[in-house]
Amino acid sequence: MKNNTVVTVGDANFIWGIFLLIASMRKSGMDEPVLVGAYRFPPGLTDTLTQFDDVTICPLDHIERSLTCYKPTVMRQARTDYITWIDGDGFFSGNCSKRLPPLKDDEIHIRMRQPEENAQAFCGYEYGEDGRSIPKAVLEAWKADVAGSTQPRTLRSCVASSFSIHRNALPFLEKWHEQMLKVLPSGNVGVVDHTLKYYHMLDESVLNSVLSFYPGAPRVSDEYRLDKDENELFRHFWGNPKPWNGWTRYSFRHFDAYTAVADWAVKQGYKLPGPLPYCLKPANRTLCRLLLRPVELNMRIRRRLKRTFR
Repeated sequence: MKNNTVVTVGDANFIWGIFLLIASMRKSGMDEPVLVGAYRFPPGLTDTLTQFDDVTICPLDHIERSLTCYKPTVMRQARTDYITWIDGDGFFSGNCSKRLPPLKDDEIHIRMRQPEENAQAFCGYEYGEDGRSIPKAVLEAWKADVAGSTQPRTLRSCVASSFSIHRNALPFLEKWHEQMLKVLPSGNVGVVDHTLKYYHMLDESVLNSVLSFYPGAPRVSDEYRLDKDENELFRHFWGNPKPWNGWTRYSFRHFDAYTAVADWAVKQGYKLPGPLPYCLKPANRTLCRLLLRPVELNMRIRRRLKRTFR
């Protein structure tokens, strides 16, 4: 019996990411059922996902907040012993099924940031500290909002791109959702809101607040196991643009592995979400390398214009 469900959410802009995430699982022999929270998918797009075995679509067409707020809503629909969240802009290299669930049922299998990278989660905010641990001002705000434990259970933040729990942690998912509705703005503000001093990473910030101060939260695992073996990896594309729109110097290291998934799906005869983008074709490797700097420059200009005219 399959005892773990992989869950992700996305809108039409993420259809290629979700398609390739599922394709990477099936290409690698991972047979977990998949739940996809789909926000306003155009007609026909769901078919490109459900053509893979054991994929279920959970419509989220009537939500009133950022899609990130509804991750635990979809996760709670899983019926397996374990529930694994995976961001739709990531993919698997190799069969990672045994590496997904926590080793203990009272744990959450998630990656905690190393001290030297913890500051990245709070960059742009001045707290007068070195950033190697969660700033005291942030912890104080989280403690007041969660209204649970008086001492933090962890002093470093965790990365929410992939994590797995046992279903006995369903109350934790409920608390996470409750907290997002409580402390995050109403309306769709996207995936990051730099006007929020303590919750600028939205769902991830709130997740960390609950892991830190909610007494019923699972204990953070001692080790993250999805980055230990080159043959069994979860790879995540943080930032923009996503590789189905263009490659960056950071993401290009995964070009061969990611386009191999797209090539596999084509050769297997799967219906694609649309014409295969030039940047997902293995034969366009040299072209994509030449376009790295122009793609990044274009993204910087778009960000600057967005900040100027918002």
